[in-house]
Amino acid sequence: MSKVIKKAAVKQTDEKQEIIINELIEVYKSIGYDVRVEKGSFKGGFCLLREQKLFLLNRNIEPVKKINFLAKNLSEIGVEDIFIKPELREIIERESVK
Repeated sequence: MSKVIKKAAVKQTDEKQEIIINELIEVYKSIGYDVRVEKGSFKGGFCLLREQKLFLLNRNIEPVKKINFLAKNLSEIGVEDIFIKPELREIIERESVK
């Protein structure tokens, strides 16, 4: 496989992962969380700040780990009662069993 084709495949994968991350963030927003992507020496997690529900996510972790982390935490919140795209629900359910 040529370098150009490999780079194009990686770029498509990166774009797909970013789309999934953004869609997962939208799920958080739909259930009342403000999501912040920040730099720091943390992985992320839930936080309550002045009665506002926040979910912090480290900007520097790899996209795959962001997806896994967002999905795992959604599974802990419990999102069975809201509509989520089947592809996202599958990711959330997969992370809940880990």
